[in-house]
Amino acid sequence: MTIRRRARRPAHTDKLIKGFLPKGRGVDVVRLLHTELGINTGNVSSARGQGLTHSVGYGDWGEIDILTVAVSSDRADEVFAFIYDRAGVGVHGGGLLFQAPLVKVTPFVLPQMAEET
Repeated sequence: MTIRRRARRPAHTDKLIKGFLPKGRGVDVVRLLHTELGINTGNVSSARGQGLTHSVGYGDWGEIDILTVAVSSDRADEVFAFIYDRAGVGVHGGGLLFQAPLVKVTPFVLPQMAEET
């Protein structure tokens, strides 16, 4: 019996930047990404966790923002550094930020609409 391995799909060239940030900081970063860098592929959701923004103790659960941004690989380092600085990730309790390649991505482009009068 021959075992066939599934061929690995090559990673897409786009990157996914994900951050776990203190509550309330994610929406501000998405706004800044839009206004300053023209990035419109950000999303913020909430979760509960321990130890991200304060020391861990029994029953010390707090809410955090989960920031997710998909960007092209040629802008990934620029956007990562921007988020790192603007979200305050480098300070104590500032959160966690990482990036990884995307396996698959579907770009959506809105059509240009004529201005209403």
